[in-house]
Amino acid sequence: MKSTVTLQRAVSPARSRLVAAEIAGATGSFLPFWSLAILIFVLARACPAADAFSESGRIVSQYKAVFSGPSKGLPAFHAVDSPITGNGDIGLTMSGPPQSQRYWISKNDFWKAGPDFKQAGPSLIGGIDLRMAALDGASYRVEQVLYEPVLASRFVAPAGGAAVTIDARVLAGANLIVLEMRAEGRAVEVELDLWAQAGYGSINGSGSRGDIRWVSRGFDGKDLLYPTHAVVAMRSFPQAPAGTAKFMLEPGKPVTLVAAVATNHESPDFADRARRMVADLDDAKLAALRADHDKWWRQFWAKSFVEIEDKLIEKHYYAALYIMACCSRNTAFPPGLFGNWITMDRVAWSGDIHLNYNHQAPYWGLYSSNRLDLTDSYDTPLLESLERFKQNAKKYLNCRGAYADVAIGPKGLSCGFPDAAGMDRLYGKLVPGSPYQQLAGTPMFHGQKSNSVFGAINMLLRYRYTCDGDYARKVYPYLIAVADFWEDYLKLENGRYVIHDDSFQEVGPFNGRGWHKGYGDFNPLLSLGMLRVFFGDLIEIAQDLGRDGDRRAKWADIRSRLSEFPTAEPADPTQGKRDGRRRFRACEGGIGSSRDAVGLDYVMVQGLIYPATNIGLGSDPEQLRMVRDEMNAWDDDVWIDHGGSFPTVFLGAARVGYDPNILLAKARQVIAKRSPPNLWIFSGGGGIETCSGIPGMINEMMLQSHGGVIRVFPVFPAGQKASFYRLRTFGAFLVSGAINNGVVQPIVIESEKGRPCVLQNPWPGKKVIISSKQSQTREISGDVLRLPTVEGESLTLTPQG
Repeated sequence: MKSTVTLQRAVSPARSRLVAAEIAGATGSFLPFWSLAILIFVLARACPAADAFSESGRIVSQYKAVFSGPSKGLPAFHAVDSPITGNGDIGLTMSGPPQSQRYWISKNDFWKAGPDFKQAGPSLIGGIDLRMAALDGASYRVEQVLYEPVLASRFVAPAGGAAVTIDARVLAGANLIVLEMRAEGRAVEVELDLWAQAGYGSINGSGSRGDIRWVSRGFDGKDLLYPTHAVVAMRSFPQAPAGTAKFMLEPGKPVTLVAAVATNHESPDFADRARRMVADLDDAKLAALRADHDKWWRQFWAKSFVEIEDKLIEKHYYAALYIMACCSRNTAFPPGLFGNWITMDRVAWSGDIHLNYNHQAPYWGLYSSNRLDLTDSYDTPLLESLERFKQNAKKYLNCRGAYADVAIGPKGLSCGFPDAAGMDRLYGKLVPGSPYQQLAGTPMFHGQKSNSVFGAINMLLRYRYTCDGDYARKVYPYLIAVADFWEDYLKLENGRYVIHDDSFQEVGPFNGRGWHKGYGDFNPLLSLGMLRVFFGDLIEIAQDLGRDGDRRAKWADIRSRLSEFPTAEPADPTQGKRDGRRRFRACEGGIGSSRDAVGLDYVMVQGLIYPATNIGLGSDPEQLRMVRDEMNAWDDDVWIDHGGSFPTVFLGAARVGYDPNILLAKARQVIAKRSPPNLWIFSGGGGIETCSGIPGMINEMMLQSHGGVIRVFPVFPAGQKASFYRLRTFGAFLVSGAINNGVVQPIVIESEKGRPCVLQNPWPGKKVIISSKQSQTREISGDVLRLPTVEGESLTLTPQG
C-alpha cells in the first residue's frame, strides 16, 4: 500500500532558525488524516528510520520559542523564564541586552552537599559574558528551536550598524557548549569573560595556558557529605591570541567559542579532562560532534510523536519533552526541582529532590511517550538513600524497612533541618524543648509516612510499561524495603489494616493549629491508594522474578484487608458545603479529614487515579462518578491557579474520561497564564514537574492501558482529527493509530515482550482483521479482543468492511 504523503527528510541548517520553516506542515495545516493513518501503518510495520525522522521533523520543526527582549528574571529563585537548552546534563540559559549578554552554566551533578537545607542543593557553576559595545540599542531576537535544538540569536544595531548572530548549543554527545558567532555589515569588537560564581563557601580558581582559559568552582569541607568541584575550560576557533579577552568579529569570518565542563564526579582528573576536551578539538572533530548532536535529536524526536488539531497544545507537548531531554540524561544525577538551569545559589526549596510528588511527577509523561532513557536517572537517589531510609525507620519509628524523608539529594544526601544553632538562627532563640528545637538536626518528614511508597510507584509504572526483568531486579531491594516498612507500620484493627499518624500533605511543627504530635491524620487516602497498588504489583513482580514466594501471602492479605478509601456522606457536618454528594475525603480522621482541606484535589488523583492506578475507565461506576463529580466541582483555583495540581489533575482527569473539550480549554488557560516565552509551564510547587501535564493528558486521551486493557482514543474530542506513533502502554506494547471524524483508522500494535494483549475493540460491533508476519491473518470479534503475541511481533488491526 502506497501513501499519498510525500515524505521529506527534516533539515536543520545552521541559520534556518531565523526563517519561517519550509518543511511541510510548518504553517500548522494538516496532512489528509487518512493518508497519515496509512503512513503510520507503513512506518510501524517497516519502520524505516528516514521516514520516522521525516514525520517527526515535519511536526516538531515548526515549533520554537521566540524572545523579543532579554529576561528580566535572572538570576531566578524559581524556574527561569529565559531561553533554555541543554544536553541532559549541562544546562544553558541566557540573559542581558545585545551589548552585554550572559550565558549561565549549570550541571546536574554540581551540588553543595551540606548538612541541611540551608547548605544543600544544586548550585551555579558560572558563565560566559559577551560584551559588544557596537550593539548598544540593537534589536533583540532569540529563538529557542526545539528540533535542532539551538538558541539562535540575532541582534541588529540601529541606523545601518552592525548585526551579530549567535547560535548556542550544548552538544548532545559531549559536555561541550558551542557558541557560533557571525558579524554582518561591519566588524564588531567582542570582549569576552569566562567566570565562576563566588560565595556560599565555595573555592574558586582560574588560569590560562596558550589559547585555553579556565575557571573552577568547588565545595569541600568536613561538614559536607561529599566534595563537588567543576572546571569550565574555553578556547576559540580560529585561535585568539594567548590570554586575550578581546577579539574582532569580522564579516565573513565567523568565530566559534567552545567551552568544556567537567566535574570530579565524572573523573578524578576532571580539570585536565576539561582542558583536553577543548585542546583536542579542530574543525573536523567539531563538525563530527555537531553531526552526532543533530543525529541524537532526530532519533529522540522519532521515538514517538503525536499530531492534533490544537497546535498550541501540541507545541507545549513537544516543549515538555524538550525540557526533559535537556535536563534528564545524567543517570547518576537526576535533575532537581528546577532542572539544570540554576542561576543562583540557594534557589527555592533548595532546588533539591522532593519525594512527596515533585521528583516523581516529571517522569509520568515520559513512560507513555516512549522516552524511557530519560527516566533512567529517577531511581538513582532513592537507591543511594536506601540504607539511610532504613536507619530512619529504626531510629524514629522502630520499624524495619524504608522511611523516606521529603527532601533528599544525590549520594544519600538528606536536606533536613539545621542543627540546634542553625534552628536558632532561622527562628530566633528557641526555648529548649520547643517543637522547632525538637526538629533540630533531623530529616524533613513533614508528618508523611508515604514518601517511600510514593517513590516506589514510578518504579512500578516503569515495570508495567516495559516488563523489563533486569530493571525489576535493580529496584527490587528498594521495593522489599518499602514492603518491610509497611508490614511493620500498618496495624490490624477490627479485621482491617489501618494507618495512624500519617499526614496526607506536608505539615510543619506549627501549621496554624498548634503542635500536633504525630500530626494526627488517620488512614490518608494517598497512602491507602498507593499501598493498594504497591502490594498488588509487588506480588506480580516477585512472581515474575521468582522471588519471596513465602511472603506473597502476607502481601495479598494486606491488600485484601487494607482499609477502604475514606469517603464522606452527604450529611457529614465536617465536610464543608454539602450538596448531596458522597465524596472521597483526604483522610478518614485527623486534622486532614475535613472536606475543605487544602490539596484534596491532586491528592485524590494521585492516590486513586495516577500515578496510583486504582480507578480508570473500567472501574466501579460509582467510584468513577464520585471522582468525576469532584472534578466538576473544581474551580479555577484547582485547574488554573494551583501550581501543584497541574502535573496531576489534567492527566488524571483524562484517564477517568472527563470531558476532553474542557480539559483542552483549561490547559490553554494554564498556558496563557503560567507559561513564559520559553514554553516552560511554571508551577507553584516546583519547576520541571509540570512537564508531565500536557504529554500525560494528550497520551491518555489517545491511548490508555489501565486495568490491563488497551483503549484507543478513549477520551477524545468528537469530530477532531489526530494521530500518534509508537506510544507505550502497560504490557510493553507500542501502539500507532489515527482517528478521523470519530472513526479510528487501522492500528498497529508492536509487542516487545510477547505478553497477551487485551484490547477494547476500537470498532464496536465490527469484526477485526488481524495480520502479522509471525502468524496467519485471522478474524476476531467481541467488545474486548484478546490477542496472543510473540516477542517482537507487530500486529496490524483493521475493521472488516
